Amino acid sequence: MDDLRVDDSNLARAAGVDIDAVDSWIRGESMPAPTSARRAADALDCDPQDLWPDIFPTLQPLSTGTAAVSVYTRRTDIPAAAWTSFFARATEAIDILVYSGTFLFEDVPRFAKTLSNAASRGAQIRFLSGDPDTSTAELHGLDEQRERDLTGRRRMTYSRVRALSNIDGLSVRVHDNPAYTPLFRADNALITTPHLYGAPAGDSPAMLIRRDDTLELWNNHQQTFERAWNKARAMARTGP
Repeated sequence: MDDLRVDDSNLARAAGVDIDAVDSWIRGESMPAPTSARRAADALDCDPQDLWPDIFPTLQPLSTGTAAVSVYTRRTDIPAAAWTSFFARATEAIDILVYSGTFLFEDVPRFAKTLSNAASRGAQIRFLSGDPDTSTAELHGLDEQRERDLTGRRRMTYSRVRALSNIDGLSVRVHDNPAYTPLFRADNALITTPHLYGAPAGDSPAMLIRRDDTLELWNNHQQTFERAWNKARAMARTGP
């Protein structure tokens, strides 16, 4: 974005944000809300995906049955700032379905605080993690060729999420599903990471799906989460 030689103050005014927000975008520390991105792109006579290809779709449907989504070759290609911005903008709902999900706590800055802040804004948060005490943890670990590591990571996530379980608006459950697609939803956008057999989760591809772009694909993924959530068991709250 800095290659466009635009005056930061004028861009901030056009996007409807303060200059600190624009500076944060340029440094890659945060991502804009869709409305701000569109205003900024209009001011620069380009499209949002030209400025922020990490968070806006770059494809157009070619025919009936195709969908416009952004695809990352690996989940680890998603910048930490994109994850932070993804969850930080949520005001209605955050849904997370993972096997272990330790990368959220280790690689996404202030992830726990981000969830707490979203809950304080009224967002309903559902966190669904793999049960570390079931045989499916071992089976999936074998699929990834990391049996002991995966079980340990599940236990680590269990303890971290359990520490958040007393936050109003945040519900936690554990599941024993042997196979499924991890999902990360924030309001009207979701990231899905279908696992490649024999590969670590971080090496599997990731797709960014927006409800307004492809409602059917969105609904199919959201229904998957609902099925997993409904058959999972609740994690007891800590403390009194």
